[in-house]
Amino acid sequence: MRTVLGVALLALCACTSPPPSTPATEPPSSTATDSAGVSCEDAPADVVGPVLELRLNHPRQTISGNVVRCTYDGGTAEVRFETGADATSFAANRADHAGITDLPGFHDEAYRATAVTGEVVQTAVAARAGTVAITVTSGATADRAQRLIDALFAAL
Repeated sequence: MRTVLGVALLALCACTSPPPSTPATEPPSSTATDSAGVSCEDAPADVVGPVLELRLNHPRQTISGNVVRCTYDGGTAEVRFETGADATSFAANRADHAGITDLPGFHDEAYRATAVTGEVVQTAVAARAGTVAITVTSGATADRAQRLIDALFAAL
């Protein structure tokens, strides 16, 4: 009887004792985008709109790996940041476009591409400086997109 009582007491103590402490969980590791600190706050509508001469509002941010895409209400404009970019990844993104013209002397490497759908003309200008690539796609001229890219790189 004494053994049964001892086992029961042990079991009761085990049930009422505080749970063992668990180690603190580590925060999730940063992505290249997080560690580079790039976000749509770096391309606010009050900067992007006036440079492109478009009325833009309320940027929306989409992050996929090391790519941050900023789209805006009020126009068909997109600013795309890619961190961890190099010549190989820049060339891969370049292959996604047609009607390409190189822009020698504009940052480390750059190009512009024009797509025409009916009467709608979309221009994409992409440039890489170091490990960051910026692509601006809009109905604005390539010159305006280049000015915006200059301003965005200067602010990073």
